[in-house]
Amino acid sequence: MKHTILTRSPLGNPHRSWRQDNYVLSTFSARGDNMRDVLENCKDAGFTMVEMGWATHEQAEEALRLCEELDLDLLFQDFSVFGGMQAHKLDRGPWNDAKAVADHVRNYKSCVGYYIWDEPYKDDQLTESRRLVDLFQKEDPVRCPFTVAIPSYNDLFTWKNGEFATYLYKYVTIIDPPMLSLDYYPIGLPGYTDEKQLDDSLMWCDLGLMRQLCKRYDMPLWFYYQAVNLHKYAHFEFPMVRMMMYAAALYGAKALQQFTTVGAVVKQSGQKDIFFEETKEIHGEFRKLGNTLMALDSKYVFHSADLLPGSPYMTGLEDDITDSAVIAGPLQDRVSVGELTDAYGNRYLMILNRDFTVEKKVEIALKQESRLYEVSRVTGRQSVLCEGTDKIEVTLAAGDAVLYRVQDAAEEAFTIEYRLEK
Repeated sequence: MKHTILTRSPLGNPHRSWRQDNYVLSTFSARGDNMRDVLENCKDAGFTMVEMGWATHEQAEEALRLCEELDLDLLFQDFSVFGGMQAHKLDRGPWNDAKAVADHVRNYKSCVGYYIWDEPYKDDQLTESRRLVDLFQKEDPVRCPFTVAIPSYNDLFTWKNGEFATYLYKYVTIIDPPMLSLDYYPIGLPGYTDEKQLDDSLMWCDLGLMRQLCKRYDMPLWFYYQAVNLHKYAHFEFPMVRMMMYAAALYGAKALQQFTTVGAVVKQSGQKDIFFEETKEIHGEFRKLGNTLMALDSKYVFHSADLLPGSPYMTGLEDDITDSAVIAGPLQDRVSVGELTDAYGNRYLMILNRDFTVEKKVEIALKQESRLYEVSRVTGRQSVLCEGTDKIEVTLAAGDAVLYRVQDAAEEAFTIEYRLEK
């Protein structure tokens, strides 16, 4: 069978100089009582990057040294010098000394960017974030000036009061960030129940709006998913985490950011915690899938009818399955499908079992006789799963997903490999 090598390019906002070469698996604020143990276990768990949001000067300096030693990418912040968190920032006046920070970290190849602001939401914070992003880009154009938006379950900008879409549009257009990153931690929010799971969660609206804005402004989508029992729900289990990670990928995410390592992957002491092994396993999967996912754009996202049925907030954010050239018919309960394409017209389907309590046998009707290739989560390679079929049949574990390539069965078979070309 013919094996085809296709090139892919780095991703990034065309107005910004930073470019993303590879899939990012990150964690917020990887601090603990013993940072060496924390970072060593983060590397062992398969994280490709750690973040130092809110870091003290001492923590920031220690992270620089350790990440360089461990060959682990670092998103740097020394909160005693620069940056902000929502409405909080140091009373430092119009800070302009990005050159001093850039000169300080310039010899640390592990430092890949600067954590500028965590969830700016007021107009003056958005404007200041833009100023700092511009300032750091000028002084250090190869490193990423990073910010993250506030989610829609804050008190000020919600779907219910009609302000969230306006906020996120202002965030994107005022800051003009290198990527659009947003955090959403749904498990245990008011109204969440085991019975409903995330059927009524507005996380899907946030992801849908992010996807639209990323398409419009040509920037990568990054997403913080929940890995700890933040809202003190009755229980918190790893299939919940897995489903959120694959849900973001289904929307085209090019980075998965964990909130947060301490309490999930490592303990405060730095030793391995409850989700260490599961995190290491799923990071292994995304490391293999990542090269392909970096080459794909989100064309459509389809959900079963039980997701936010009749919700006015999904208007304009959901795709009609009849528009698909690949899938025919409705989806089973708690099944979602992302239709993704590369720059050469090759089509892929990411199929997700949104139910994070039970294994599910999924059947999806196809519009024409198709050849199916599975993208292996073990090797990253494509292999023919079926030479000709008019339906997909796959059994998915709770909260799990699979990535297939779909080709007209009448065409000549060929596998694809993507290679980064700068």
